[in-house]
Amino acid sequence: MRLPDAVIAATVTAIVVIVGWYVAHLLAGKRDQTNKRRDLRVQYLIDAYRSLEFAGNRPLSAEVTPAFEKAVADIQLFGAPKQVALAQEFALGFAEHKTYSLDPLLNELRRELRNELKLEPVEPEIKYLRITHDDDGRA
Repeated sequence: MRLPDAVIAATVTAIVVIVGWYVAHLLAGKRDQTNKRRDLRVQYLIDAYRSLEFAGNRPLSAEVTPAFEKAVADIQLFGAPKQVALAQEFALGFAEHKTYSLDPLLNELRRELRNELKLEPVEPEIKYLRITHDDDGRA
């Protein structure tokens, strides 16, 4: 017994639609997971950048130190290989000398974050603004 051509066509169409839906669902899930991972990584690196920049070129206080240490740890966890190497170089240099330049690490973080966020590259190195106050609290 031969099935009518219309039944065969409908069955093939249904199979193609189901397979197409399944493949589209898999691809969308993978894209969503990749985007979520990227967004999470970028947010951690932005927070690390802000913590490091805040601590840069000023004495470390008890309230700043934990965020500073967390920023270095987050870069070692979420950073690109070059950023991890720069964070480790900074950590070792700081441990040995009690001071060390953050500029190479901050410049690399800024470069990559601007790239990830599709912002134009900027060439000048980071400039710190640090306002000091006299004993009366005036700038």
